Amino acid sequence: MTSTRTSEQTYRGWSNPILLELKEREHQLSPSARQALQNVLVERRLLDTGNPSGSDRRKADPAG
Repeated sequence: MTSTRTSEQTYRGWSNPILLELKEREHQLSPSARQALQNVLVERRLLDTGNPSGSDRRKADPAG
């Protein structure tokens, strides 16, 4: 495994629990900080957004 990949895995291993803790305390954040947190959680797939449709939907069949 490359050092970049190892570093990224370490970063995600440390930051994901911190992000989830912030999610529990989001009521204490400013509106802009809350939106930023939501964006990161969705990007990291730590937040269940349901079944997306449109261009965001990932397809199991890459040919289709």
